[in-house]
Amino acid sequence: MKFLYLSAVGIGILVSWSGIPHQFVPLNLDAIVLVIITGIPILKSTFQALRAKSITAEVAMATGMAASIGIGQFLSAAVIGFFMLIAEYIDEFTKDKARAAIEGLIKISPRRALVRRNGREIEIDANEVALGDVVIVRTGERIPVDGAVIAGLGSVNQAPITGESIPVEKKTGDNVFAGTINQLGTLEVAVTKVGKDTTLSRIIQLVEEAEAAKAPIQKVADRFSSKFLPLVFIAAALTFLFTRNIKYAISVVVVACPCAIALATPLAVVASAGKAAKKGIVIKGGIYLEELGKVDTMVIDKTGTLTVGEPRVVHIKTFDQHSDKEIVTLAAMTEAHCEHPLAGAILSKAKEYGIDLPEHGACSVIPGRGVTATYKNQTITFGNKELLRERNIAIPSEIERYMEDEEKQGRTAMAVAHDSDVCGAISVADIVKGRAKQTIGELKESGVDVIMLTGDNPHIANAIARQVGITEVFAELLPEQKVEKVKELVKEGRKVAMIGDGVNDAPALAEAQIGIAMGAAGSDIAIEASDIALMTDDLTRIIDAIKISKRTFSVIRQNLVSSAIFNIVGMSLASAGVLNPLMAALAHSLPDFILFINSSRLIR
Repeated sequence: MKFLYLSAVGIGILVSWSGIPHQFVPLNLDAIVLVIITGIPILKSTFQALRAKSITAEVAMATGMAASIGIGQFLSAAVIGFFMLIAEYIDEFTKDKARAAIEGLIKISPRRALVRRNGREIEIDANEVALGDVVIVRTGERIPVDGAVIAGLGSVNQAPITGESIPVEKKTGDNVFAGTINQLGTLEVAVTKVGKDTTLSRIIQLVEEAEAAKAPIQKVADRFSSKFLPLVFIAAALTFLFTRNIKYAISVVVVACPCAIALATPLAVVASAGKAAKKGIVIKGGIYLEELGKVDTMVIDKTGTLTVGEPRVVHIKTFDQHSDKEIVTLAAMTEAHCEHPLAGAILSKAKEYGIDLPEHGACSVIPGRGVTATYKNQTITFGNKELLRERNIAIPSEIERYMEDEEKQGRTAMAVAHDSDVCGAISVADIVKGRAKQTIGELKESGVDVIMLTGDNPHIANAIARQVGITEVFAELLPEQKVEKVKELVKEGRKVAMIGDGVNDAPALAEAQIGIAMGAAGSDIAIEASDIALMTDDLTRIIDAIKISKRTFSVIRQNLVSSAIFNIVGMSLASAGVLNPLMAALAHSLPDFILFINSSRLIR
């Protein structure tokens, strides 16, 4: 619709310039109508800017329009307004869309809860759950409240809140969060927080507060206008003072307000946004593309950002002459038909080996311990040290040391036993993405400080940090603590960008000056809360985005400098009387073609 509107205005200007309407309507009436059509939106923006005591590109354009009207050049004024509207239209291609992060967060909040009251289990609205209630959460269900486990065992996926990549085993006394998923087992949870007091509700509130408090970033063109426009008025005043010719003074104002000021930024941004999109980088606002190249601190989440975000088999320890393939076969047999949280990692490894799993007998999952299965009247056990000890299976010292060492590095180690004989162990962890180390290295080389913020435990966080070359790590952070850390960095005067992918990252993404979401693996909520989304798992796209940003800003600066040079030359000619008002009106749009050619280089 906006395109059709601009097309109609453009055709109107061309028709008016041809002189055809003057055969049917009084002179300049058509141009006056065009001035009104193009001028009203600019006047609104100008009024808002002046009320905020700021000089923007819209103020510069309004000044040029007023000066043109003052000398009777209504068509010239309409052309200025038309170019300003084009600039705004171009900018809308990369404008922030209305964010749906809050709606997305609300969607993951469970609406129903199963509670035990007066010895009966009843399902009620989640909003009706009261403090002191006991909520029952079965396998596959999302936990509706914050609370403490009073009975049962379960494996809870806490990634939405803490970002932990591997499900956490929950037992009596452990805390759980609303919005997390009980992947295995049944939990009875005593409610400690409900409604707006839950951690998930706090995340929603933090996103809202961050969006409201985030300081607006001034556009380059606005900064240019705020410094340049006062100089124009001074030049016009001096021209009138020395020449006593009001037309000369008006010519100075007209020629010094070219459409180039309005077009300098959006033309460059659109060209760069198109190039970025081809690389899987979605820019939600041109201003973020301008600012990304100035970032000096990059705050990075761990799970799903530096790592793949799901557990994988990272090491196999053989024992007693068993091979890797034999150990994986035995472990995969136990996981083939169960819902154990690590089953996916084991079965993926079995598929990698090309193993055809034989049918097994009864399978039993022990929450928080592991799993057992029978095969040819023998028992296969795959689990942690506690499970083996419960089954009176002696753990060889070599295997026990291996499991302890793996756990110190933040990995989950599980032993494989055939009847009472331990065959080996398998280590599972979230692995680092392929180019993560390269990306961190390039960021550091470019002078950007890199900091890891994660909700995961310190062992895992530090192990991943060492692998990728990050030295500053903050672990076990809840979403609000991430926000506070970002606030601290901003207060120190740093230009902060935050990269994340999960629900728990959304508040910090909204708080940072530039929020970047890993779109391919990221949650919809993180993407909505961000300013830039990388629609691929390739971390090097961050480097590409920064390079595009720096090149874009360089071209914008070239555009504005060339515009300023043209202005100075034009003002000098106008003040000397070489350019009369009509010539000044025609001249102010000459640099536009140069800007278009210069900006188009960014597409290559």
